Amino acid sequence: MDERFAGAWRLLGRTLDSGWKIVEPVGWDPKTGIAADHYNGTGGNFSVPYIVERDGKRAFLKAIDLTSAMKAVNVLKELGKITSAHNFEATLLEICQGERMDRVVVALESGQVSVGPNLQDAAPYLIFDLADGDVRRRIQKVNQRARVAWWLRALHHTTVGLSQLHSRRIAHQDLKPSNVLSFGEREDFRIADLGRSVCDGTIGPHDDLLFSGDWSYAPPEIIYGHIVPDFSKRRLGCDLYLLGSMIFFFAQGFGCTRLLLERLEVDQKPFLMNGRWQGDFDTILPLIQALFTELLGELQSYLPADFSVELTKAASELCNPDPTLRGHPLDRGSAANQFSLVRYISLFDRLAKTAEISLQSDSSDD
Repeated sequence: MDERFAGAWRLLGRTLDSGWKIVEPVGWDPKTGIAADHYNGTGGNFSVPYIVERDGKRAFLKAIDLTSAMKAVNVLKELGKITSAHNFEATLLEICQGERMDRVVVALESGQVSVGPNLQDAAPYLIFDLADGDVRRRIQKVNQRARVAWWLRALHHTTVGLSQLHSRRIAHQDLKPSNVLSFGEREDFRIADLGRSVCDGTIGPHDDLLFSGDWSYAPPEIIYGHIVPDFSKRRLGCDLYLLGSMIFFFAQGFGCTRLLLERLEVDQKPFLMNGRWQGDFDTILPLIQALFTELLGELQSYLPADFSVELTKAASELCNPDPTLRGHPLDRGSAANQFSLVRYISLFDRLAKTAEISLQSDSSDD
C-alpha cells in the first residue's frame, strides 16, 4: 500500500501486542485501497476493515483512517475530531459491555498500533466478534419460506438491543438494516455501530448536529428541521422511528422516509432533500400524516396475513410523523415512559415464535 495512505491501510500481516494477527482485508484491495465490496461487519464509516486471527478464532478489526485529517488545512484539529469520535465510541462500547448488553455489538479489544514514526502512521482500532453480515444482505440468502420468521426474530433482537441502549440514555441515531448484524448458525442479531450515537449527560462529537445518522432514514421532523430540545423526545423518539422503519424495510425493501418522500411533490419536499418547501414542519404535518396513512395501507398488503394487523399497528405507532404521538398509546400517559420499548419487545417476540412454530409445523408436514 502507498505510504501516502494513513497507517490504517497498512496493517495487513502485522501482529498486535495482544496476539491478534491481521490476516485479511475486508472488501478492499490492499494494493490500491479500492473497495471491491463492502462488508459492514460492525457498521461505521471512515474506517478500514480487516479480519484478525488469534488461537484459531477469527474476529473483525476496524482501524480508524486518518488519511482525510492529513489532507486538512488544520491537521491537528482534524486529527482531534477523528480521535475524539473514536474515543467516544470506545467509551460507549465499554458502557455496553459493563451493562452486559447482549443485543449490542461490543468491542473485544480497543487500542492503537503504529506502522511508522509519523502522525498518520498511527491507527486506533476496535476489534469485534466476526458477524456473518448485516440483515440488509443476509435476508436475501434466507429461504423464502423461512424469511418471515427470520426477520421477525431480527426485529425482536433489535428492539431488545435498542431498549438496552436507552436504559443508559444512549440514543443510537443510525439504526438501519446495515447496522443490525447476524451472527452464527443460530438466530443471533445485534445492533452495531455506535459511532453516530449521542449519550445524555456525556459530551460527544455529534451533540450539536441536527442529525448524526443516515439522512435517507431520518424521521420527518428532522428532515424538515424541526428540533425538540428535550433529549428523550428528540433522540429516543428518533430511534423509535428508525426501529419502526425496519418493518417497512423487511416488508417492502425500503425504509419509511424514502417511501414518504416518493409521494411528495418537489414543492412539498424539504430543502435537505432537494425540495422547495418554505413553510415549517407544523404546516406540512397534516399532509405527511395523510400520506403516512396511505403508506400503512400499502404496508399491510405486503405483510403476511397472520401478522399484518399487529405489525401495521406497531409501525403506525413507532413511525408516527408527529413525534409527540410516537410510541405505544398506553405509554403516553403523564406517569408513563412514552419511549418504552417493553411492549414491542413482547409483541415481536410473540410474533417471531408464532412464525417459527408455523415454520416447524410446515417442515414436519413435508
